[in-house]
Amino acid sequence: MNSRIAASLGLALQLAALHAAGAQGGVAKADSAASMAAGNAVVAQEQAVLDAIARSDTVAFNKALGRDFIYVDQNGVVQWRLAQTSTIFHDCGLGTGWTLDHPRTTVVGSDLVVLTYSSTGHAECNGRAVPSPVNSMSVWRRTGGRWVAVAHSETPAASSAQKP
Repeated sequence: MNSRIAASLGLALQLAALHAAGAQGGVAKADSAASMAAGNAVVAQEQAVLDAIARSDTVAFNKALGRDFIYVDQNGVVQWRLAQTSTIFHDCGLGTGWTLDHPRTTVVGSDLVVLTYSSTGHAECNGRAVPSPVNSMSVWRRTGGRWVAVAHSETPAASSAQKP
């Protein structure tokens, strides 16, 4: 093979490889942008839940969650039915000042996001203080073009778990 042809072929292969790498980088950037957008949307949705809690607004709370979900805390597992939110919060006040600190999102596919964060606030349930701070995990699914709750869990942080 002629050295000119070999050099041209080598250059063509390098350009093709660079183009393929650039295209893959573009896909990775698009995936990253989509993941970031999904994560930001879920953080905003979770913030809407906390804002509703701060206003003691059960209607906004239910709207922000969007559907029945599983709730887990130190007392066990509850199938949270939005139709029963007012009854549930009758014995356990919504509380005030709940924060969404250090949020981290993990995108699992195109329609599922796991959000973890820590939170502090004030609430009582049956006359007893609700633990604060807590470490929280929420799972959100995109359904019908909007993010809805699947599950939420709260675990007292080490500093609150030691309090009587």
